[in-house]
Amino acid sequence: MNILPLHKLLFIPSHKEWDALARTQPSVLRLFFLLVLPFSLIPPLMIEYAGHHYGAMLYPHVSGQAWSVAALFFLLAELATVPLMAWGIRSVARSKGIACPYKDAFTLAAIAPVPLWLSSLVLFSDQPALIAAMVVLGVAGSVVMIFRGVAHILQVKEGLIAFEIAYIVTALGLIAWASLVMLGLIPALA
Repeated sequence: MNILPLHKLLFIPSHKEWDALARTQPSVLRLFFLLVLPFSLIPPLMIEYAGHHYGAMLYPHVSGQAWSVAALFFLLAELATVPLMAWGIRSVARSKGIACPYKDAFTLAAIAPVPLWLSSLVLFSDQPALIAAMVVLGVAGSVVMIFRGVAHILQVKEGLIAFEIAYIVTALGLIAWASLVMLGLIPALA
């Protein structure tokens, strides 16, 4: 799987890239090692960076080791969340009468958080407004990926059913994302 055209899945309204992804059907392991693992390393590394640079100024009572431990737990939680989201996607699709192989659900679960993972790069900045804006853009990008992915990867052709599945999956994803954010902020909240 070539990760370079992932931006086309988000920004180009053409169905060509989505259809190509659906045709290639990468294996779960390949997606995990070539997409999920590398991209899921970005937020913990950014938590580590921001914790040691800006966290030391904002939260002087929090040790650098606490940020490192939070980053490690964040990574482990991320890696567990993707297969759990795949299971959730598959369950939601099946509840709506859509036959959904786990591989397709995993593909959607692996691709949808890419904008969120990339939005964490904003932690190089110490500007709260810029950080908030990038987080909102990351969430919006993930929502777009979910809505497009339900139609193309899960092959849901009926608009209302696709919307219902995407809506529920988005809600599950936002709950998972909020939980992960709280996990990353444990040192600051302690």
